[in-house]
Formats: sequence, C-alpha cells, structure tokens
Amino acid sequence: MERITDYLVADHGRLRALLGQAMGGSELALDAYEAFRAGLLRHLAIEEKLLFPAAKAARGAPLSQMPVIRAAHAEIAALLAIHPTPERCARLQALLEAHDAVEEGGGGAYADCEQLLGPDESVALGGRARAFGAVRVAKYRDLAPP
Repeated sequence: MERITDYLVADHGRLRALLGQAMGGSELALDAYEAFRAGLLRHLAIEEKLLFPAAKAARGAPLSQMPVIRAAHAEIAALLAIHPTPERCARLQALLEAHDAVEEGGGGAYADCEQLLGPDESVALGGRARAFGAVRVAKYRDLAPP
C-alpha cells in the first residue's frame, strides 16, 4: 500500500510530464494540456479535501505552510481557469516548480503531514486518494481563446 504523500509526489511528476508534453512542440498540444488541467485540479482537490484536513485534525491547527500553499493553489487555479497560452503554461511551470518544493522533501508540508498522520492513516488516505474520482472541469472563464 502507498502512503498519500508518495502518491502525491508521483502525481507531481506525472503532471510535470503532461505539461512538458503540452509545451513540447511548436504549438501547444491541447490534448496533453487538457489532461494536465484535469489532473492538476484533481490533485489540488485531493490535497484540499483529504490530506490537509486530516493533518489539521491531527495537529489541532493548520500546517504552518498553509498560507503559502493556499496562495499558490489560488494562483494556479486562476491560470487553469483561462485558455492556455505558451506564456501562461510557462508561468504554471514556474509556479509548480516552486510550489512542489514547498510540499516535497524533508522539510516540506508532506513530511509534516506524514509525521502528524502516522503510517496507517497515511496509507488509508493513499487509498482514498487513488480512489478519488475525477473533478468537474469548468469551461474556461475567458470565452474565446487568445
């Protein structure tokens, strides 16, 4: 069985690869971008609905990194809500690189969650994360592509 943070770290890699595919050609590969967009929205939902509430319950208060994480989630969601352009994708790529560093690694939010949750709860949440369904992906807010 896989801990939730192992699942989420692997998902970071999958999402980076999809964004790289979307940006890899002379024009944006929209099919790869749409898979990235839906996957990233699902990933954010897993963090916001499963992991961070469980950590908050275990700690009795939100993680110290939550203001930074929530600000990044809001900026990421805002970029996902409008049609992609190469510039917006590059901004997403930079945001995700910085954001993933806050979550991953020895001093990151995921390590704090693991310490708070313990192995059994982490594995249970990992199962719930794997089973987490697709999220509703709304139409773009800007009605026409740029």
